[in-house]
Amino acid sequence: MSEYTDDIFDEMKIKKAIKKGKTKSIIKIILVSLLVFVVFNISNFAISAYFSQKAFKEWDAYVRLTTPNGFISETIDSNGFLGGISNYKVSKDMKRKAVVIEQKQYSFGLFPSILVSRGSGGSIGKKGEDWQFAYKENGWREMMFFHPNVTYKKYNNDEELIKSMQGDKIFEVALSFNKPYKQSELPFVELPKMTWFWINTYTDYQIKTFQEEVIEYDWSATFISEHEALGFSTNSIYNSTTDLDYEFNKFLKLLQTSFSSEHNKAYSTLDGKKIKDIEMLGIVVYGTKDQILEIMKEPIIKAASLGGIVDNY
Repeated sequence: MSEYTDDIFDEMKIKKAIKKGKTKSIIKIILVSLLVFVVFNISNFAISAYFSQKAFKEWDAYVRLTTPNGFISETIDSNGFLGGISNYKVSKDMKRKAVVIEQKQYSFGLFPSILVSRGSGGSIGKKGEDWQFAYKENGWREMMFFHPNVTYKKYNNDEELIKSMQGDKIFEVALSFNKPYKQSELPFVELPKMTWFWINTYTDYQIKTFQEEVIEYDWSATFISEHEALGFSTNSIYNSTTDLDYEFNKFLKLLQTSFSSEHNKAYSTLDGKKIKDIEMLGIVVYGTKDQILEIMKEPIIKAASLGGIVDNY
């Protein structure tokens, strides 16, 4: 009995027991913390990856719709708490090569970061004297479009500018028609490989708004910008109905996928229609000076706007 009593009141053993208990508690806390840390990081990575992929699809659709033959060529994600920021490059397919034209950012996730962008400039030209051109980051002019059902005070025509260009170049030129045409009504026997078709996605209300702007504002600023014209490209030389139908269906999916409410509205306008029933308002063609000038001879061409230029190799 005395032996047990001594053990109970042995101060050294009590301290050892307490120390052992504390050590076990610390180890337990460390293991639980590590487990929580690992689970949190795995969950954070999985959630961030999910929203990153979702955002990429939405933004890539937006870029492809707002930039003729444009696409996101590279993204670099910086993950934060259940989200992050993606730095991306926009490239444009110029038939011979793809060229980076812009570098931008978008945020994604359950708690997306707030992006603050600062800049200045954007358009060149004096009111009433020249067109209010907008420029891309790489220095190319953004193309201008003119809706056939709107009567503008003045139409842009870069024919003389194209004629004056020297060297063996590939030109990107937006050509607006004199009226809407269905694919079967187009007079072109053959178009350059990789032609972009401007599709009529506009409502009567939008057309009315365009016409009111023409009356209210100066001619130099009344046109449809490149980012507001919606369409799709085909790589077929003869642009057959089969090829156009395939690209049109891809175009509809992009309208559904894009985060833009305007694109979603355009999808509602076109949903259920076939390519043979769709009106085309213009085209963007890629070719040499002679190829472009030959196409511009067609009487259906109402306006011509020069975009990018690259060497023909």
